[in-house]
Amino acid sequence: MGTVYHIVQFEDGSAYMMFDICNWECAYCVRNVGLWCSSLSADTVKRLNSMGVNHLSIDRPLEILKKNGVRQVFLGGGEPTQDPELKELMHRLKLNDINAWLITNGELLDDETFELSSGITFSIKAIDENLHQRLTGKPNEKVLKNFEKYGKDEKVIAETVFYPKLVGCEEIQRIARFCSFCKSKFQVQGGPCSAVEG
Repeated sequence: MGTVYHIVQFEDGSAYMMFDICNWECAYCVRNVGLWCSSLSADTVKRLNSMGVNHLSIDRPLEILKKNGVRQVFLGGGEPTQDPELKELMHRLKLNDINAWLITNGELLDDETFELSSGITFSIKAIDENLHQRLTGKPNEKVLKNFEKYGKDEKVIAETVFYPKLVGCEEIQRIARFCSFCKSKFQVQGGPCSAVEG
């Protein structure tokens, strides 16, 4: 069984599909704040919390997206590339003319998943190895190699998260320089984060 557990549709008709799995333990992960889309009302979140997390069978996400006329879905979450059904799901989405945009830490990205994606947001947490270890609990060597491999493609956008006293201006500049070698687009995210001791 896969790990998709939550799908939310946006006003523009696109949707976000959340995966309940991740190979990293990011100290400031938004999932430490809550499991549900942050734009949902407090009442909706309370109702979802009372129901708990239920993983959807591989057919159910496609049924939901088709029923709601979704043509673009963002796969994030968690870490979609860890889901054992991701590639099959992406094949099914493609067969139904639904574009799948992958949001990933990039560590497990491979050629097939890359080809199935209409776009990829590649989250680079840090260039500095020690900082990356501290933030995620994992080394960044595979991430950086994968970005060097895939980052030159126009469908790839690199991102990082600004986090004062950890991922500040100096580290963001390092990431931007690294991304510029690959000629990739780069963006910095701010937003809800868990508290981290500096």
